Amino acid sequence: MHETSELMKSATKSRKIFASQVKKHRQAKGWRLEDLHQASGLSYNYLSTVENGRANISLDNADAIAKALGVPLAVLLIDQQQEE
Repeated sequence: MHETSELMKSATKSRKIFASQVKKHRQAKGWRLEDLHQASGLSYNYLSTVENGRANISLDNADAIAKALGVPLAVLLIDQQQEE
């Protein structure tokens, strides 16, 4: 059971990193969530849950967001705080 708990913590951390990076790159483009919705084809409400770290996002949706933002998917998974 301990391994499951650690896995959940890791998943939550990964979601938070992804959420933070999506928001950072969206704002750098001067986009609102509506703009990302239009560019990615994903719903506004879903994108809101992604940016709040509440969505357990699929790779297909993560890839759609990365393509809409014009960045490689890997960039959205990098923890900027660890690199500093």
